[in-house]
Amino acid sequence: MSPKNNHDPSSSGDSGNTNVQEADLQEMEDVNNSLDALSCALDAVEQRTDDIMSQLRELLNSNREIRRLIAEENDNAPESGDDNMDGQAGSEAAPK
Repeated sequence: MSPKNNHDPSSSGDSGNTNVQEADLQEMEDVNNSLDALSCALDAVEQRTDDIMSQLRELLNSNREIRRLIAEENDNAPESGDDNMDGQAGSEAAPK
């Protein structure tokens, strides 16, 4: 949003020009304050997103490790139809 151009070239006198400059400066300050507030809000959102991504990566790595351990346990488990929890014959591999 650009400052409003309230300058009337047909008017004479410095008092009108000073008021226009003050109004423009106030409007620019308001815009700057709004931009600063938006920037702070964006920084907070970005930080929260980074935190969530970090937590998701930790969860993914944890799940991969658990899956690896379960696969190792299944590979080391005795091969019998009763012990296999997925209902498949003991010699068949579990889906991965």
